[in-house]
Amino acid sequence: MRAYAAVALAIAGCSRHDAKREPPTGSATPKAADDDHLFDPDSLGTIHFLAVNDSPAARAFTRGIAALHSFWYEEAIKEFAAAIAADPSMNMAYWGAAMARCPLLWHDDDLPEARAWLARMPAPQQLTPREQAWVSAAKVLIGDGTVMERRKRFAAAMADVNAKFPDDESATFLSIALLASVEPDDPSLPEVRERAAALAIGVFEHNPKHPGAAHYLIHAYDTPELAHLALPYALAYAKIAPAAFHARHMPAHVFSRLGMWKQAVASCQSAWDVSLAAARRDHLTADHDDFHSLNWVIEMDFELGRRGAAATAMQVYGQTVRDGLSYAQRWPYAVEVSSYLTRTGDWSSVDALLAPLDAPALDRSAPGSGISPEAALEQIGAARARALSAAMQRDLPRTQEQLAALDTINSDLRPYFVATQSPAGVASIDQFNTRFDQEMTARARGDDQALLVVLRANAAPSDKPSAIGEHNPNGIIAGEELADALLRTGDAKGAAAAYAQVLEHHVGRAHALLGAARAAAKLGDHSAAKADYQKLLDQWDTADPGIDGLAEAHAAVAAN
Repeated sequence: MRAYAAVALAIAGCSRHDAKREPPTGSATPKAADDDHLFDPDSLGTIHFLAVNDSPAARAFTRGIAALHSFWYEEAIKEFAAAIAADPSMNMAYWGAAMARCPLLWHDDDLPEARAWLARMPAPQQLTPREQAWVSAAKVLIGDGTVMERRKRFAAAMADVNAKFPDDESATFLSIALLASVEPDDPSLPEVRERAAALAIGVFEHNPKHPGAAHYLIHAYDTPELAHLALPYALAYAKIAPAAFHARHMPAHVFSRLGMWKQAVASCQSAWDVSLAAARRDHLTADHDDFHSLNWVIEMDFELGRRGAAATAMQVYGQTVRDGLSYAQRWPYAVEVSSYLTRTGDWSSVDALLAPLDAPALDRSAPGSGISPEAALEQIGAARARALSAAMQRDLPRTQEQLAALDTINSDLRPYFVATQSPAGVASIDQFNTRFDQEMTARARGDDQALLVVLRANAAPSDKPSAIGEHNPNGIIAGEELADALLRTGDAKGAAAAYAQVLEHHVGRAHALLGAARAAAKLGDHSAAKADYQKLLDQWDTADPGIDGLAEAHAAVAAN
């Protein structure tokens, strides 16, 4: 994975706790409790894996596969266990239980558990040739080697399965296996996206209620250039699998790529609410709630000028941290604080925003056990937020203090990255850390020329292909920061070009629209300025009164 936030995604994700809890009460927009219909047998889509699907074991197994296709691994584990309980001799249910321990895109495999479940298969000698092929592919996935080595071998194995036993399931599993087998700097990435999409399209045309087909098409087309191709599947996916919160979240990847912010917020709000409903049904800890979607709600409310709504969602997240979460869910909150500060410009609020992290985590390290990677990531996120706050307030000593703390934590965590990431990934992390130090120091000193050097280096790879599964409408975009600095230092022409590049890759980005309008006005291009201001007003038709830029845009559009 690349850069800090992207690398961290590979570390956290699915470290879950099975402790019970009372029904959750926090929601950015509370929903009614009438959600039992979400968990009926058809609420995860329609697939056909087994020849016979009408026994209790077969129904549970089929629902488990459907849950896998929507990355709902907890539900899949539960359904495969139900299948085994109904029919302990069902070999493929043990295969399913093993596969549910290997989130393909998230790289968070529980290899000991996966291998144990496959070893418990009661009668492997009775597997049909088709079943043997599937089991052999799983053994490749959970074999020796690094995560990416195993992913690449699994993709090759699934290609063999699909060639020998071509059907909807082998095609969809091959599609996601391919997407999981490439890294952002892989030159074959465009071709892999195309091949994975073609497989999923074939399944979707045959079965428009297949959750995996719609899901993997969104991932295959999750780039600025291809997102429009995914729109029909984004509109369909949440309806195919309404019980799966990830199925409700994924359309937001497409909506946000296309600047469809209201639809994106609604999608993520729906995902958050359904995750609460699922946790309430099973009396699970808050760690099972979909904080990824809540994070997106916070970010995308800003695109609509709804700072109050974003603040409410941020408060929900903070209160849940106070109430008790594991480090796997806490560190993204620490990261979000930096983005939230950047969105609001309220730099003095950093300590209040980070205060929820003073509450103990659910998975506190035992004495002498050392700090976990997730706990270290939380510390890094908090230190970065404090360094950013200090730098933006031109407090050089406090900035240097936080940067020194960051260097210590990064040094402690580096062996973990060396052991789990590719050499290119480790080099990218090191480069990111160095540039962050340089950027914060330049900001704290008020040295715009030094700052521009760093921001130009950060913004340079803007044409780099997007990594599979890494899209996030985060509040910090390097090209936008560069444009802001150029505009602030009087280079309106350079700023206009930089904002235009941001908007090419991030359609409807509110901050870039406002900046582009201001740059055009400084250049005397009042027609272009008025057009950008109008786009902003159209996007901000439900914006909070008094939000920065709103009155300015109204005045510019009203003027001759």
